[in-house]
Amino acid sequence: MPRYGICNLSLAPVRETISHASEMKSQLLFGDIFEILDKYQNWLKIENDFDGYQGWVDEKQVMFLSEEEFAAHKADKSQFFSKGFSSVVQRHSDHAEFRLGMGCRLPFYQSGELKLGGLTYSYLAEPVCVASDRETRCREIIERAASLINTPYLWGGKSSWGLDCSGLTQLLYRMAGVHLLRDASQQAMQGQLINLLSEAQAGDLLFFDDSNEQIVHVGIYNGNGLILHCSGLMRIDPVDHEGIYRQDLGCYSHHLRLIRRVLE
Repeated sequence: MPRYGICNLSLAPVRETISHASEMKSQLLFGDIFEILDKYQNWLKIENDFDGYQGWVDEKQVMFLSEEEFAAHKADKSQFFSKGFSSVVQRHSDHAEFRLGMGCRLPFYQSGELKLGGLTYSYLAEPVCVASDRETRCREIIERAASLINTPYLWGGKSSWGLDCSGLTQLLYRMAGVHLLRDASQQAMQGQLINLLSEAQAGDLLFFDDSNEQIVHVGIYNGNGLILHCSGLMRIDPVDHEGIYRQDLGCYSHHLRLIRRVLE
């Protein structure tokens, strides 16, 4: 059984069980590497190297890596990502083109080229690179979040074609050099705790709980009493110490539980 792999498509669903009808728990994006934990027919149980998330992928939607290739990808510290809603990479071996959403990692990127395993690709646009200062990274997070307004909510989604709440935050903060875990409840354990909304800054994460006091939602504070978050669709709403106020509904939709600062 192969031990390692990489996503060589725009994205690949990560499912709960071995069926295309099974719940999509998350996604692999182009350039994501993983370990293979188990195999059943054409299904691979994988662990995403970036966030430790486990699930099942169809082996037809990924590419296997040797141990040496996996180690090289794991050691690659370059921080380049695809930009915008739809950019293109072209595989040199057969000139096949693949459209990428925002925030796909471009491994070993240099002078317009990148590598997946032993294959070379051209990136046919200017990539995004991680800014060096906090102010710029914060501004870019807010701007990119705003550019995603009206993107549909998708359970398990973490691409600019469909997002869940924590998929949004993981995607945008990864582009800013911040390593967030996959679920809102996991992200709520990261970073510095901020006690009051009045002390929050643009770029802080706001977390919300349900009636059982379980963290079920996360969004990005813009610093001006507004939150960017994905609920039904990517949207921007007023937020205060009580929670998110939906003006269209005339009520609070989410109860504020805690605030975390993850951007240094």
